[in-house]
Amino acid sequence: MAGLRPAPGLRQGGITLRQGGITLIEALIVLLVVAISLAWGVPSLREVRHRNVLALEVNRFLQAAQLARTEAVMRNIPVSICPSPMATTGRRACAGTYDDGWIVFSNPNRDKVLNLETEEVLRVYAGTSRGFSITDRGGSRAAAELINYLPDGSSRRNRTLLFCPPAGSTVSSASLVFNVIGRVRQTRGQGGCPRT
Repeated sequence: MAGLRPAPGLRQGGITLRQGGITLIEALIVLLVVAISLAWGVPSLREVRHRNVLALEVNRFLQAAQLARTEAVMRNIPVSICPSPMATTGRRACAGTYDDGWIVFSNPNRDKVLNLETEEVLRVYAGTSRGFSITDRGGSRAAAELINYLPDGSSRRNRTLLFCPPAGSTVSSASLVFNVIGRVRQTRGQGGCPRT
């Protein structure tokens, strides 16, 4: 009988022998802990992503507003921002809503008609990320108004653009508030985003 080994779990000389590994119960407990961690963490990661993308969208539009104001003063002519899908279609025109994209262009006539001979497109911006939107302050309609900056840097009109995360997100909306003298400031949580 020399040379025979006892079966795992048998006692030999006062010591319990056991093979390495985990039991089914231990594996289930680990899976349960991982599932609970994922269920708790994934929505948080989604909200962090929504918050970051929303900040990016606001900053892109703010950059366009600052460019338009600076160029209006430097060129001594009106410069405008209008909604345009030019980044995806290549067509130089003011059309659609700001969700489709926007352009900054010299605009002596201060209208939504892009004259190819006398007006220059200064910068083109792609549309908002999927699910995000730019609306009026009340969230009742997509933003599509022309924004003009005059040679003195003023815009001569108060307006608020509301930037909304995707429906169902718990992230607060963000706003860009334009005043008559041409300054723009950011705020959070003002206005109601559409529910759908």
